[in-house]
Amino acid sequence: FMASRSRFELRTARPEEFDFAAEIYIAAMRPLMQQLNAWDEPMRRAAIRRSFKAADSRIISRDGADIGWIQVTERDADYHLTQIQIIEEYCGLGIGSDIINGLLDRATREGKTVSLSAVRVNRAIELYKRMGFEVIDPKASPIIDMVWTPAPR
Repeated sequence: FMASRSRFELRTARPEEFDFAAEIYIAAMRPLMQQLNAWDEPMRRAAIRRSFKAADSRIISRDGADIGWIQVTERDADYHLTQIQIIEEYCGLGIGSDIINGLLDRATREGKTVSLSAVRVNRAIELYKRMGFEVIDPKASPIIDMVWTPAPR
């Protein structure tokens, strides 16, 4: 999972960091879902409470400040990128790309796919496509599912 051009550190999340993770998630999801008239804050807060698992999560920090988090659920044949959330002012620095590329390298070595879901108006979808993720059902809304498959060896 380590970094090249973008300086950042990853550390295992602690259960008491749920509030930090939830606030970044809500701040990112609200404008995307509002664009689709699909925002339901109590439902989203309940969803993140159900899905957050500190043991599967890493806090992203840069220069000593916590700037985001990722959660990856490992399955037998797939890594599911459950969350990657970076505070807005740190987006576009290559941090997310470096983290995902680290995951893709690991998946390639292990012969696993990598899956994720994103709100269909999320600008990160173009990044995911450039990285080789494919949309499973282009008509799905508001959330689309994507999968990356390693090249055959």
